[in-house]
Amino acid sequence: MYRRILIATGVLALAVPAYAYAAPGDAIDRFERTGSSGRIDSDIRPRSLAADTTVQVMVEVKGDPVAVVEAERGKKLTSSERKSVRDKLRKTQDKVAKTITSHGGKVKSNMQSAYNGMRVQIASSQLEAVAAAPDVVAIHAVPIYTLDNAVSVPYLGVPQVWESTGYTGENVKVAIIDTGIDYTHANFGGPGTAAAYQAAHAAEASPADPALFGPAAPRIKGGWDFVGDSYDADPDSSTYQPVPHPDPNPLDCDGHGSHVAGTTGGNGVLSDGTTYAGPYDASTPTQDWRIGPGVAPEVDLYALRVFGCQGSTDITTEAIDWAVANDMDVINMSLGSSFGRADDPSAVAATNAVGAGVVVVASAGNSGGNPYITGSPGTGDGVIAVSAVDSTETFPGALMSFSNGTSLKAIKSNNEALPAGPLNVVVLSGANALGCSSAAFTAAGIVPGGNQLAVV
Repeated sequence: MYRRILIATGVLALAVPAYAYAAPGDAIDRFERTGSSGRIDSDIRPRSLAADTTVQVMVEVKGDPVAVVEAERGKKLTSSERKSVRDKLRKTQDKVAKTITSHGGKVKSNMQSAYNGMRVQIASSQLEAVAAAPDVVAIHAVPIYTLDNAVSVPYLGVPQVWESTGYTGENVKVAIIDTGIDYTHANFGGPGTAAAYQAAHAAEASPADPALFGPAAPRIKGGWDFVGDSYDADPDSSTYQPVPHPDPNPLDCDGHGSHVAGTTGGNGVLSDGTTYAGPYDASTPTQDWRIGPGVAPEVDLYALRVFGCQGSTDITTEAIDWAVANDMDVINMSLGSSFGRADDPSAVAATNAVGAGVVVVASAGNSGGNPYITGSPGTGDGVIAVSAVDSTETFPGALMSFSNGTSLKAIKSNNEALPAGPLNVVVLSGANALGCSSAAFTAAGIVPGGNQLAVV
């Protein structure tokens, strides 16, 4: 039996800071008991476990991956030692793979560096049989990850760090696990023209121009495209296309990854469109910028593309595994899957990477301050999980005075000039109560030049 439980919550929101106080004893300040009726059916079974459903899962296999072995030994393994660990794990994985294929499943990817496991596509009715295989530790769901990002470098005091320490990221290898990076952009030493990007995108599945991407490139030193342009892992999306088409060219066609890479380590672009060549010190913010420099503008950037041109992904663990296998110093993931757990495969892989000496930074999420909403892989032990912080210290505001003698401080978010005379208060209600569109305000009677104050 399948049931959907819906919880309806009524919310009254004012578009002003919380400076309102309810009068003592006011009825609105008290809870009222709501009666309940009917029988609750506890036989709830997730729809994903229907016998005829094909699912993507991560099969965790016995044995420690390279990162855990390095953490336990307290040192980096040599190339031959790493290969020995991976080969041993792969033999065990191959035995498990026979069980998987005998039950109609397909192995989509193998990992041995940050995580010991395989991504598997299989009918949900066969999961118990696979879980019973001798070398299987556990079977995990594969979360769907979405994009997050917000930052302001001067607000963080980074130029003062450049000035005081001289640290700008030189010789540090940073993997950006995201939508790829536009290596033709002037922020990364590229030509910075639409023609250059269009030419690169026309050949996006072929090896990139080594002058712009690779060891000899100015900033983007390598990486991998795990998914291809059309990939979207979200089955509820109109662009759902869950089959990855990997290639060696992680060119960004969304923009988010380039934004994140720019925040992390972009050179900066001057007002004339040219790449900024330094110096990076306390005086840097005084330049006339089109795009300001990133936090560490001299790092070596690696683009690990796990998103298509739009939508979501479930290929994060493989990218973390690649980063460990290729000796990244830092992994940046401005992405997450809300309500993450420490045992999510991506969180485990991130934890293992930390144990191997990699600095892992991930988004805690952009979904608000609800308990337990922090997303994986930011839930991994030792991962630096960063939540969204507004880089504006103050907002323009207005003091609203009312005819009853009270006043209220309100945020004037668009910083438009307000009329000097009195305003008529209009409260949005019913279907328009949240004011989610201009039509909602129009329906409530808000008109241009009407000297009105809308409350939502």
